[in-house]
Amino acid sequence: MKTRYHIIKSYSELEKLVEACLKTGYASVDFETNAEPIYNDTFKPTILSVTFQPGSGISIPLQHFECSESHINKTWLEWLTYFGRNVIENPNVVKIAWNWKFDNQIFQRYNIYSRGTVIDGMLAKYLLNEERPNGLKDMVRRFLPEFSDYEKYDSFDSIPWSKKPLKKLCEYGCMDTDFTFRLSIFFESFLIKKGFYNLYRNLIMPASKVLQSAEKNGLPFDVELNVKLREKYNNLINEYNTKLRSIRTVQRYQNYIIKKRKEDYIETLESEIEELREEGKDRQVKTREQKLSRIIAGEYTTKAELKLIEEVNFSSQKQMVDLLYNSNHGFKFPVIAYTVDKHKKPTNNPSTAEDTLIKLKEHDKSGFIDTLLDLRGVQTINSTFIVGLGDLVQSDGGVHPTFLIHGTVSGRLSSRNPNGQNIPKTMVNPDVKLQFIPPKNQLFLCYDYSQAELRILAHLANESTMLEWFRTGKDIHLASACKKYHENYDEIIKIYQDEQHPEYKLWKKRRKQAKTINFGIVYEQSAAKLAESLSTPEEPVSKEEGQQFLDDYFKTFPKVKKFMEKQHKFMEKHGYCVSLFGRRRRCPKVYSENYGEYLEALRQSTNMPCQSAASDMALFASVIVYGKVKKGELPPMKEVNTVHDSVYQFILPKYITPDTIYNIWDICRNPSTKEYFGFSIDDVDMSMDFTIGRNMAEELPYIPGYDYNKLLREDFDIDEYYREYNK
Repeated sequence: MKTRYHIIKSYSELEKLVEACLKTGYASVDFETNAEPIYNDTFKPTILSVTFQPGSGISIPLQHFECSESHINKTWLEWLTYFGRNVIENPNVVKIAWNWKFDNQIFQRYNIYSRGTVIDGMLAKYLLNEERPNGLKDMVRRFLPEFSDYEKYDSFDSIPWSKKPLKKLCEYGCMDTDFTFRLSIFFESFLIKKGFYNLYRNLIMPASKVLQSAEKNGLPFDVELNVKLREKYNNLINEYNTKLRSIRTVQRYQNYIIKKRKEDYIETLESEIEELREEGKDRQVKTREQKLSRIIAGEYTTKAELKLIEEVNFSSQKQMVDLLYNSNHGFKFPVIAYTVDKHKKPTNNPSTAEDTLIKLKEHDKSGFIDTLLDLRGVQTINSTFIVGLGDLVQSDGGVHPTFLIHGTVSGRLSSRNPNGQNIPKTMVNPDVKLQFIPPKNQLFLCYDYSQAELRILAHLANESTMLEWFRTGKDIHLASACKKYHENYDEIIKIYQDEQHPEYKLWKKRRKQAKTINFGIVYEQSAAKLAESLSTPEEPVSKEEGQQFLDDYFKTFPKVKKFMEKQHKFMEKHGYCVSLFGRRRRCPKVYSENYGEYLEALRQSTNMPCQSAASDMALFASVIVYGKVKKGELPPMKEVNTVHDSVYQFILPKYITPDTIYNIWDICRNPSTKEYFGFSIDDVDMSMDFTIGRNMAEELPYIPGYDYNKLLREDFDIDEYYREYNK
């Protein structure tokens, strides 16, 4: 059934559209815009398309360039507000969308606040099948193939969004809402049939609401600091480039490639001159001879000529391979690794990846590799987190990450523009997080789940030793190390807390090893992979040693081994695994003849239930916190970011009290999952750490009873704060 469409031309037609939505009780909606970010002053919604029954759609013109001046200046907002008040804010009308978070932020920008049931077709599809793609066009191709590639009709997709004609845009928008309507109703029925509706209604859609609020709140950005950091990192890049070019081998190689380019260019010119002479083209011969004379004299004017004398490009894969391995004028390091293709098969191209370069350092006496790695590091930070973040600042002075509930197959959140999950920790880079600041007179409050995945593993495996360590508040990684080396935890914890103790570094190293092993178990690393994770350039770990670490671990935690074997059998029998919250990870490749794919499916059977449940625990807790803030049961605060198991809120200092912290902790340590999902974790608490800061980088440990107004004073002394904390 082809989509019929109509463009609203009068207020009376708009009233009829509202009546139709009220009569059917449905409104599938979709904004088209000029493709500007929502919180930029230049953002414009161009149309709003609506479907109230399958097979048709109605478009409301908004700020489209073909509309009259009076409509663009005034009427469009009146029309949008009328529709919003009577349909979007009507709890008796079911709202439908594909990626509702996006459309609802536009409604809220114009003070329209949704009430009642919402069906997000994209998130429904994701629960039914977590594998990509999740896009509307992809689902139309799969379930409504007669309309495949409808976005390409009449070359619609080749026209920029800000220039698409009204008629074509409305036809397209109405197909969007029509197909969204059909697919969403279809997917919702399957959610109910397959037993996912409880998860969809009690976690996925409420989480979408919380994350939409976080996207809208955004993170204020210190633009002045960003300008200073751009200068700082440009200077660092120049310093590292200068240092690299001062190395004798690099100079020799650079002289060689410039000489080689010039010789090749001169040879080409001489060949051209000879051919042109034979053809009697004297004028062109003269031009080439003049160019040849300039090159020989060292004069370069054109772009092609200037390229002849370009310096070594340390970002060029081809040049780095030549410099490191191939050229007689380069380093001539041994080739120890090759790149892999998209199928992960080795190629004939030597690798210049970071892990390869680290292994090559033992062959490098010049310091080239260390400096090259430093250069790459600052270039990445600069392009992604200094220039990159600065370019994402919108007109309200903040960046607005997009959180993707459907971004991973495991159920963990991901984000983009910027990728909040990828922002370097302060210990890795002290500058990046400094750029994120709270609104005036407010602070960051962060609560970060502690070893959430291991706590879930301990519960699922019913591993008594691990559960006891968590119950008594032991450092799980240090306790694991003590168990391995047959030492008393109570004695070793004193050493670990005293940086001046002669054995402190030893136990720090052992704890780090134990941490790597603990999380390696969650990800079900092989002995070889674990050995690689544990290895350092100074102390490599063999595959045999890696296997011994695993054997020792399973002697300490035998029930973890049994849990893993049980998960493997379930995966082999059913082709999927299930998390505590009811998510499924479907792994049909468990039946693959490819042994690697089979092993990956078995790995997922252990990893997904731990990783997904830990993430969902944090997500569900944030939903409860959000609800209690709205009800006034918690003080006013705004969630603005979430990174895996960490949640960031903006809060006034006066509200950072023992009551507030305790209530959040009490919610997060064991949210009321029994009521909504039919399970509870009673043998281990989901503990967390609380930190406060004047920017995202400042992570001051919470002090009960401290007057956090002091942080806003000019005379705030951070050393004094830590003295207070250490009491």
